[in-house]
Amino acid sequence: MTLERVVHASHHELVAHAHRIAALLVRPGRVVLTCKHAQSFVPGLLAAWLTGTTVDLLPNVQAGTLDRVDEDPTVAYVLHDGAERQARSDKAIYLPDVLAAGTSVTVPARPLPSIAARMTTSGTTERPRYVEKAMAELLDELDVLAQIIAPAHCVLATVPFSQLYGLLFGALLPLRFGARIVSHDKLLPADLATILVTENVDLLVSTPAHLRAMALEEMPRGLRVVTSGARLPSPLHERLLETHGWQVTDVLGSTETGGIATRTVPGGPWTPFPRVQVSASPPEYQLTVASPWSPRITLDDRVEIFADGTFNHLSRASELVKIAGKRAHAHELEATIRAVPDVTDAAVLVYAAEGKEARVAAAIVGTADRSTIADAIRRQFDPVFVPRILKFVTAIPRSDRGKIDGTALRGLLGLADSTSTIPFVSTASGRYTATVPEDLVFFRGHFEGDPILPGAVLVERLVWPIVQAELGGARMTGMKRLRFHKPVRPGDHLEIVIEHKPEHLTFEVRRGELVASGQLFVT
Repeated sequence: MTLERVVHASHHELVAHAHRIAALLVRPGRVVLTCKHAQSFVPGLLAAWLTGTTVDLLPNVQAGTLDRVDEDPTVAYVLHDGAERQARSDKAIYLPDVLAAGTSVTVPARPLPSIAARMTTSGTTERPRYVEKAMAELLDELDVLAQIIAPAHCVLATVPFSQLYGLLFGALLPLRFGARIVSHDKLLPADLATILVTENVDLLVSTPAHLRAMALEEMPRGLRVVTSGARLPSPLHERLLETHGWQVTDVLGSTETGGIATRTVPGGPWTPFPRVQVSASPPEYQLTVASPWSPRITLDDRVEIFADGTFNHLSRASELVKIAGKRAHAHELEATIRAVPDVTDAAVLVYAAEGKEARVAAAIVGTADRSTIADAIRRQFDPVFVPRILKFVTAIPRSDRGKIDGTALRGLLGLADSTSTIPFVSTASGRYTATVPEDLVFFRGHFEGDPILPGAVLVERLVWPIVQAELGGARMTGMKRLRFHKPVRPGDHLEIVIEHKPEHLTFEVRRGELVASGQLFVT
C-alpha cells in the first residue's frame, strides 16, 4: 500500500512537505502527533506513514500527558505545532519551522505501516482505552466514505484530527477528494461564518454541540454538513435545514467500530454503510455491528431494525432512568426540555442521596421558567421525572468530541462528590504521591473510632486511576498477588510506584514502609 490510495495527485506540494518531515525521522521508535492545525497535522501524519511508522494520537495535550510522552523511552519523536512546547525535549519537532524551510527532500519509498494509528475511545460506553486502527481497515472505510459523501473542493472541520471521526472526515477524505483543508483555530460562529465565506468552503465537518451554536447565528446558506460524535437532535437538524438551508448528513459510529450508518432526514431511519452488517436481538435489542473495518461488536445502543435493513436508534441502554418503578430515557427527557420555547440546550443526569430514591437533575441553557419546563415534562412523563435540581447555566459542558462532560456537569449542578476520590500527583515516570482525604466516604463503617480504608478501595480508587493516567487509557483483565501489609488511615501521605513488566504491571504503595503491593494485567 502506498500514499497514492490516500492522497490525490493534486496534493503534490503537501506530499513534498511530508517528505521534508520524514527525512528528520531517523531514530527508531514511536511517533506521537500532537498538532492542532491541519497545515501541520496532515503533513506530519503522512511523514510518519512514509517512514512506515504508526502514529500515536493522544487523548489530550495537557502538560501531564506530554510529560509522560517525553519520559517514555519507546517514543522517538513528538511532532507538534505549539510554539510554547518548542524546547520541551530533544524528541520534539516544531513542524511550522520545518515547513517554512523550503528545502526539497525525497525519502525512499516504504510500505505504509500495518497499524495506521493508535487513538483513544471517548469513554461513552466504557472507560477510555487505546484502540489500534489497521491501515487496511482505515483505507477500506475511506473507500466507502468516498462512495457515500459527494466530493468537495474545500473542507473545514471543527473537530480534532486526533479522533477517528476528525481523522477520516476532516483529513483523509479531503485528501482523497483532492480538496483544500482549511487550517484554523476558530470555534465561535461569527469567526467560522467569515472563514466559510472567504475560503469558499463547501463541506463542514462538525458536531451537534458546535452546530447548536451555529444554528443561532447568521451563517452562509446552502452548505453541506457532516456531523457525528453525538446524536443530532431532530429539532436542531430541522432548524439547520430551515434557517440555513444546510444539507446535513448525520453519521453514527464509534472509535471501536468506525462508521456504521448515516441519515439525512431529521428523525428518519439510519441507513447502514455499504458492507456494514447490523443486527439486534431481544430482549434489549442492542446493536451488533460487523464490517471490513471492524470486528463483530455489540454496542450499548438499542435499535429497531426494519425489513429493508434500515433502523431506528431508540436509546442507549445506559441512558435508561428508573425511578419509583417508572422508566424513561435520558435523551428523551433532554429532547422534551429542548423543545420548550426559550430553551436552547439541556442535559439531565440521575443522582441519589444515600439511602434515598434516585432523582433527576437538569442543567438548562435559556430563559424559560421552571414551571413551563416542569409542565412540559409532566405532559410526556410521570411526574417523578420532573427535576428536583434545575439550574440555568451559560453552556452545557462538553468534550471536544461533542459529548457531555459528566464530571463537569455534576459540578455545575452541585453534585460533585470530592470525598469519593483520592487526588494524586505525578512526581516522575511511574511515581506518584497522594494524601488520603480525611472525609473520604469509604471510611464510613470501617471502623467506628478507628477508620481504615478497605484494600479493594485502595486499588480501585487510587492504584487503578494512576494506572489509567500512566497508560492514557487501559482495561484491567486481572489481578494477582495482592498484599495489604499495613492499614491506610485518614490523612495518610502515600507514595505509589508503578513498574512495567513484559506481561503485567506491578505496584507498590508505601507510607515509609510497604502498605500494599500486587500485579495488574491490562490491555
